[in-house]
Amino acid sequence: MRALSLTLLTLSACVTSRDAGVEANERLAAAASRRGDWEVAADLWHRVYLADGLDNPRACLETSRALAELGDPASAEALLRDGVRRSPESAALHELHGRVLEETGWRRAAEAAYVKALELQPGLTTSLAGLGRVRLQLGLETSAIAPLERLVELDPTPDSVRLLTEAARSAGQDTVAYDAYLHLFDLTQGTLWELVDAGSLGLKAGLREERRASGPVCDAWLSRALEVDPQCAQAHIYLGRFRVLAGEEDEAAAYLMRAREIDPGEVETVLELAELELRRGERAAATELLDQAAELARDEADRVRLELLLSKAEELTEQAG
Repeated sequence: MRALSLTLLTLSACVTSRDAGVEANERLAAAASRRGDWEVAADLWHRVYLADGLDNPRACLETSRALAELGDPASAEALLRDGVRRSPESAALHELHGRVLEETGWRRAAEAAYVKALELQPGLTTSLAGLGRVRLQLGLETSAIAPLERLVELDPTPDSVRLLTEAARSAGQDTVAYDAYLHLFDLTQGTLWELVDAGSLGLKAGLREERRASGPVCDAWLSRALEVDPQCAQAHIYLGRFRVLAGEEDEAAAYLMRAREIDPGEVETVLELAELELRRGERAAATELLDQAAELARDEADRVRLELLLSKAEELTEQAG
């Protein structure tokens, strides 16, 4: 690969005029690209690029693509950087430049390249996906949502919708995430954790106000998660919380106890179950759970919550006495 890169640099000093041989090379280069013979494609496309006086955006693009496919992103990026300087109105060059920059870890530069490609040609799905991806990687979740929503409008594949759910969840845009999950589950059955994550959205008060059907829908997603894996403790916990919201405390306790059986070392479940038992007036059961929680507490937040529940238990004991 290093030899190929050196060859390209050496050839750059040998620019020739376009003739029938160049046109033949162009046809052979296109055929090599179609069959995935990237080494031949890189060589032939670069010959065409040189013969056209470095003024052939397609040849620049295809040479760069072949170099990237050959595992030489540094050479591809250098050629693309020169290409976008010479042909700044080529959306395809900016888009491929963004992809190569993203693959080499230059996310800020990739973002700028994708933005430029979309300014020139707003419907480029590869650039929309790339822009959403790099903004997620940069921690710019909110600004990732708009290009990903547009991507889903143009190309509603499971992968594009999954990117949108990730951005919306990370940005705290629960309604956008809920709508995206509805779309996703129209396209696929959903994985276990997609169902669990989607189902948890129904516990958000803001979403329940804005989408009145979201509670039952999210409850159903969690039930589907348990069909996939009856041992999924997190699904049992969320369903327990749904039952608490519905005032169905016996059913809530059953779900939480099942979660505790599956994962007895999870302190949050024990504390949640203890709180529920206190509300139900089951002081003995709550006290036993709080003793267990004291042994499982991992951090200050656990200990603070434990102390509050112990105080409630003492108050109930005094009231009963």
